[in-house]
Amino acid sequence: MRKIKKIIVSAMFITILLLSSCGKENYPDLPDNAIAFKMSSYEDKEHDDELFFTIEYNGRTYLPYGVINNKFTRNDIDKCIGYIVQDENVSSVPDKANKNWRIYTLVNDTDNNFLMDNDVESVDLMPPPKMFYRAIDTKGKNIEIPACMDDLEYPYWE
Repeated sequence: MRKIKKIIVSAMFITILLLSSCGKENYPDLPDNAIAFKMSSYEDKEHDDELFFTIEYNGRTYLPYGVINNKFTRNDIDKCIGYIVQDENVSSVPDKANKNWRIYTLVNDTDNNFLMDNDVESVDLMPPPKMFYRAIDTKGKNIEIPACMDDLEYPYWE
């Protein structure tokens, strides 16, 4: 009877460990020279005053474009370049020391036309989808869309 209890307790412990790491992916670490991105907003006056959060990187402004799809793998990520500052403008719970909402570049996007965000500490069973941001200077241009993302078809990008 004791042996059966040990087996059951061991199985429960292993199950808990597996569930707690379920969905966790190994992403590049935050670099020492991480950029602290402050989100701004952009109002698309051409399309019903739709409001977007924007990111500024290397003199370019990025707007939301799409989300990951089932072709996405960890190998699509090049490097972590920084984190989004969690303040009262982007979160209902201000925490300027929180550096878990990270920004990444993509391997097959050498021009950095896209950036990806990810909450590395999300513990939800269904974490929020990773968002891809596209540089606004690419609007109307024929650029390669990485296979790992699905376009959310925002009117701005038409």
